[in-house]
Amino acid sequence: MKKTLILAASLLLGAGLVLMPPVQARHHYSKKVTVTDRQIELTQKVEKAYKDNELTLKESDDLKGKLQKIKESEEEMKTKNGGKLSYADTNSLEKSLNSVSEKLQKKMLAKRIK
Repeated sequence: MKKTLILAASLLLGAGLVLMPPVQARHHYSKKVTVTDRQIELTQKVEKAYKDNELTLKESDDLKGKLQKIKESEEEMKTKNGGKLSYADTNSLEKSLNSVSEKLQKKMLAKRIK
């Protein structure tokens, strides 16, 4: 009885290992999101929020202006560093993008509460 139980457990374990995909295949590694990706995404969110009446024209223009300044800062940083962003530059831009994202979320939430 014990041998049968052990054999059955071994067969189930073996079948499970054969049927399971390799560890690498089970993990889905996402692409790194760049500063440019975030700028595009935030611009699209601002435009959608304006179209959905979650932002006024003034609020939308203000956020787009901030995003444009971030884009200009990015270009200046790249120019000074041979076409690439340093880690410090990337962190600075990410902080600025976070600030715009937070303002967007606050404005959209404020509209929903009213």
